[in-house]
Amino acid sequence: MSEVLMTLGDIRFSVAEGAYRSLNRELEIMTAKIARAGRQSARQTLGLDETIDIEGVCYPGQRHARDRVDSFREVARTQKPQMLTDGTGKVWGLFVIEGVSERGSELLSNGVPQRQDFRIRLGAYGEDAA
Repeated sequence: MSEVLMTLGDIRFSVAEGAYRSLNRELEIMTAKIARAGRQSARQTLGLDETIDIEGVCYPGQRHARDRVDSFREVARTQKPQMLTDGTGKVWGLFVIEGVSERGSELLSNGVPQRQDFRIRLGAYGEDAA
């Protein structure tokens, strides 16, 4: 069994390097309301918006723990679509990082957190028409 839970481009979520604790996937169907005289309003589908929220925690004893969230930010700044795959080999498609947040707690006297919670929000990068 592979220890890699998921990859986003070169970012690996694994048991040894800071596994995520939860994954929330949401699909929003965007519609426009169209008023019609003397009849009930109609709806037109404008498209789909898929987002994934990944939440996890890093501890100092884990490999690369202190640089983990910074690496998420570096990829986010590029705004380049990244391929998302899971540990079973399933390809989820192209996603961009829409946001990164972190919260450090259990601080040492030098300010270094002993626990670093993170959240990454991914947005599906729609396929271009051929």
